[in-house]
Amino acid sequence: MKKRCIVGAVILLKELPYMVTVSHLFKGEGDSLIVDGMRLTVTRILKNYDLALIKLPSECIVEITDLGSAAELEEAFLVNDIHVIRCRVINAGASLLYLGFRCLEMPEPGDSGSPILQAGKVIGIISSVMLDNCMGVAISSGVLRSLDR
Repeated sequence: MKKRCIVGAVILLKELPYMVTVSHLFKGEGDSLIVDGMRLTVTRILKNYDLALIKLPSECIVEITDLGSAAELEEAFLVNDIHVIRCRVINAGASLLYLGFRCLEMPEPGDSGSPILQAGKVIGIISSVMLDNCMGVAISSGVLRSLDR
């Protein structure tokens, strides 16, 4: 059975391109996925951050994601190939962003891994949603920046 997977960002690690999304979409390292007809493999799982890294072949032409920093109490957008959902950054910590959504416009389970944008830059990747209080949690772009250190 095919599952849809949303890529949150494309980053450089040691000058090599990697796709980044949430790890809870996969069983573990070595899982494979098809992207634009290419079979790719989950290279690394970072359980502490709920992140999966997928190394891209050198022949891939990719655009590296422009990462921004979250502005608290400002509007943001969850963006993927199906929809755009407005939200607000309630709190921005070093590794997590807490987001408030309108209760009638909440992300769906298939939205895990979607990028969160402010001012056209990715500030995080949605990891989970709490339906009872219309809140969401995203992995901060600061975590993505720290992976290459």
